[in-house]
Amino acid sequence: MHTVSRAVLPAGILVLMLLLPELAAAFPINAPNARTLFGGFTLGAFRLRVTREATLKEGTKTVSDPRDQAVTTFEEDVTVVYGATRDLTVGATLPIIQRRLRFDDPAGGRRTISADGLGDLALVGAYRFYRRDVERSTTQFSLLGGLKLPTGRTDVEDSDLPRLTGGTETRLPPNLQLGSGAVDGIVGLAGFHNIDRLSFSADVQGKFNTEGAQDFRAGNSLHYDLSADYVLLPGRNMFLILELNGVFKARAEQAGRTVRDSGGHLLFLSPGIQYLPIPPLILEAGVQIPIFRDLNGRQLAPDWSVVVGLRYLF
Repeated sequence: MHTVSRAVLPAGILVLMLLLPELAAAFPINAPNARTLFGGFTLGAFRLRVTREATLKEGTKTVSDPRDQAVTTFEEDVTVVYGATRDLTVGATLPIIQRRLRFDDPAGGRRTISADGLGDLALVGAYRFYRRDVERSTTQFSLLGGLKLPTGRTDVEDSDLPRLTGGTETRLPPNLQLGSGAVDGIVGLAGFHNIDRLSFSADVQGKFNTEGAQDFRAGNSLHYDLSADYVLLPGRNMFLILELNGVFKARAEQAGRTVRDSGGHLLFLSPGIQYLPIPPLILEAGVQIPIFRDLNGRQLAPDWSVVVGLRYLF
């Protein structure tokens, strides 16, 4: 199973919208940003993301699934971001997850496997090391980094699991658990450039995973994102956003052995919109549509993801 979203870094900071309206720009919904929060400011955010995975893939080919499996994940993220200095922003994101796997059992009935609770906490930071401002334009670059901590459960069980696997184990496999049981590291680089009403962002991030519960180590991953946004209304309080979000994942390992059905390359086209009804508040919504899915072995692939949220600057 693949996760479309990632709690790597908060998706955006509003302070430039509030204090520098001539440079107003949106922020990527599904990716980090090079801009940092001014020192002393705090940003709170809440987001709900719904993801559906119901297409069985082998490489790029769609194959028949005799169990008709479908995974639906509801993820509610609570994020707090603080501007430690003008060029250093730190934050934390805690997800609350509800996951449902539905499948046909051998007798022809429809069964559901579920896992609910807190996910893994992400502690993140962005350090802006370059900024150049000219009239109606700015260019910025930041270093990204963080840790993902094992706060989510790794021992969730479901009595219906044997009906799917044909075995006797009721403990859910690592890809269905709420947490990984591992401490993982994140490093990256992000850039931003603004020209009047049009802005561009790009980033690349590596996630380096350690071994966690069930002797399982998720494959290291490389995330890359490109985005553009345009100021739609003259009042500069509505923004149209278009992103490309990609991830390469290496194969996982369990008990020292490579997991054949894991890892691959996913690429999403992600349109969205952001709106500021009042200066400190931003409302946002977006959708992720996979345009390329090349998975190792045989795996369920994401079909779509929808996100809605709000952010408030204190």
